[in-house]
Amino acid sequence: MALDQAFRLSSILLAATGFASLTLAIVLPLWLLTFAGGAFALALLRVNHATAISGALQHLRLSALTWNIFLLLAFAGFWIDLLIVSQELLPAGIHFLVLLLVNKLSNLDQRRDFLHLYAISLITLLASAALTTQLWYAPFFFVYLVAGVWTLLLYHLWQEQEENAGRHMTSANPAQTRSPQPTMTVRFFWTTNVLAAGAFGLTLLFFFLIPRIGVGLLQNTHGESLRTTGFSEQVDLGVIGPVKQDPSIVMRVELPDSVGPASTRGPLYLRGVAYNRYNGKSWSNSLPHRRMLTELPPGTFTLRTSGAKLPASPRGLRQDILLEPLDTAVLFGAPFPSTITGTFLSVQSDLMGSLHLAFPSHTRIQYTAYSLPTSLSSAERTAAAVLYPEHILQQYLQIPAVSSQIVELARHVTQPATSVFQTVTLIQAHLLADYRYNLDVPSLQSAHPLEDFLLTRKTGYCEHYATAMVVLLRAVGIPARLVTGFLATEWNEFGGYYTVRQRDAHAWVEVYFPQSGWITMDPTPPVPETVGQTWWQSMGRAMDSVRLQWDRLFVHFSANDQLTVVQGIRESGEVVRTKLSESLTALSVKSSAMLRRVLSTLTPTGIPHAALLFMLAICAAYLGRRLLRSPRNDASQPDVLSAHQRTVITLYTNMLHCLAQHGIEKSASTTPFELLRQVREQWFEAWPTADALTQLYTHVRFGQAPLTREDCTIAEDLLRRLRTLERATPPQNNRTL
Repeated sequence: MALDQAFRLSSILLAATGFASLTLAIVLPLWLLTFAGGAFALALLRVNHATAISGALQHLRLSALTWNIFLLLAFAGFWIDLLIVSQELLPAGIHFLVLLLVNKLSNLDQRRDFLHLYAISLITLLASAALTTQLWYAPFFFVYLVAGVWTLLLYHLWQEQEENAGRHMTSANPAQTRSPQPTMTVRFFWTTNVLAAGAFGLTLLFFFLIPRIGVGLLQNTHGESLRTTGFSEQVDLGVIGPVKQDPSIVMRVELPDSVGPASTRGPLYLRGVAYNRYNGKSWSNSLPHRRMLTELPPGTFTLRTSGAKLPASPRGLRQDILLEPLDTAVLFGAPFPSTITGTFLSVQSDLMGSLHLAFPSHTRIQYTAYSLPTSLSSAERTAAAVLYPEHILQQYLQIPAVSSQIVELARHVTQPATSVFQTVTLIQAHLLADYRYNLDVPSLQSAHPLEDFLLTRKTGYCEHYATAMVVLLRAVGIPARLVTGFLATEWNEFGGYYTVRQRDAHAWVEVYFPQSGWITMDPTPPVPETVGQTWWQSMGRAMDSVRLQWDRLFVHFSANDQLTVVQGIRESGEVVRTKLSESLTALSVKSSAMLRRVLSTLTPTGIPHAALLFMLAICAAYLGRRLLRSPRNDASQPDVLSAHQRTVITLYTNMLHCLAQHGIEKSASTTPFELLRQVREQWFEAWPTADALTQLYTHVRFGQAPLTREDCTIAEDLLRRLRTLERATPPQNNRTL
């Protein structure tokens, strides 16, 4: 292929790639798409000058004055579009940009025309990047990068060819006016592709290393959020049913600390909102007051609850959640969320443990939730009666004016019970055995949906089962409440996470026990699973895993992620250096042993030479080991610690001295979190202060986090508070749970 032809094709491909990405990112008018498609088609026909069509097109070209008039009309149309049609700057600007692209595709004559085309194509690619975060953008970016390398190289060669032709035309020898036409060779083809691959690698390197900038001038922050039901202040009975057929993805949940085969993973309850008042048709929350959660350290919001026992792990079950844009401000997590970590301005909690943002997010949010699961104690499992607090009885025993048959049904079902827990399980078993799960239930049209479900129809879905269990439990004097959220059952084996969809919306029950707290109970029968998985479903899960990695590595790649990458590279280098040093040491030892064996077999005349050779080998091995050994490999040297780390170690040491004065000493084998557990058991009043200091110590000492002046001030205040605390005799078991 001739150089001129290859150059023009590469330029058109570059512009077509940017334009194609733009058409996928935003909906363009049909007339504009037709206009641009015709311009690309005519530009391709003009590439081959030898055909009759290209020759005819050359004669039909419009004058420069005509195209200038076209530009003036396009500019006037931009203002009409901005002020009247679109009434937004971004769509009007993109429409004007496409018209500029059409103009340049129709006038590729001079060198500056191609440069203008390259600038316009780059702007189209950047505009599409500002409008989308989807995975499909990656191949377009790669093709544009490869086409850009090709185009710039060919442009440079084409420029040299024109300059050489100009010099030949002005020379005195007419024979030199004819220069051979350069053509594309195989060597040039592969060399250019290698350069393009290198440019792509450098692009990725720059992306992961250059500083992150949090500007969003062109970012589309007004995207449409997914509409959800069941998480408002009032929920009508039957609203979840219509969304049970919607496969839209709501969130993805990873469990980084979970162990065991993926095949044994059961469903995961993701708690959203709890309700305590039922009026016969809808549920509401009579405790809507919300309080701001404490943020310590920055980005970590902690909820102190009295309805759950603290587990052995101080932070509980960890869930890394990627939440899609929703029309609700609720944050989801496994029962019961105690700590939320994310880039939030604030997090709020109501009196029933539900977590909320200040307003719904129109973009994806990524956060980590730590949950403290509850379990029923053995004493309450067999207790015939329990004593409930007064505020629990006031808030969680309300029932509307229901039919007397429902109260009679509750007493009849629970008559054989000999304990409170058996009463709960009998009601749950009755609902599981005697009722049928079906989504085709017109609950919103019924005047008495609960009576219809329990006494007449005996068919419904999760809302009917959960509402029925709460009302039946309250009818026999057991406090309970309804909870809405999601029941995650779809495990993605390729990415190692749960895929939660709109159809996974679920409602269940929480039953109160004075010592154990709120216990999760689900009276809804499980939906029969489909037997076997098709290759199409497996391919869908694989692609969803790829999209998740795209979002994590590119869309939400932040400055903290950069620090993590750099730290990982540095640690990997240290590991390699240590392994190399150990290998050389082992090699020197083996070489010394071999030389000793050689010395034992040498004759007396050869001993002096062998001894000298042995000494030189030992010296060389020793010098090599000293050169390869880095001071950072020696953990005993204080230079490995930064100034922030030394400061936080001093603060932590002062805390240990204060604890030791009150009889709580840390041994050499005790970890910081094991010490926290010891403080919680022996001196509970000091545990929140010690927990905050320990979290700060671990983040700075081991997480390489910076220690700000504000952190130092807070830590010193915590130490002063710890010194003023008096340790009382630890109670035996009278702490309110």
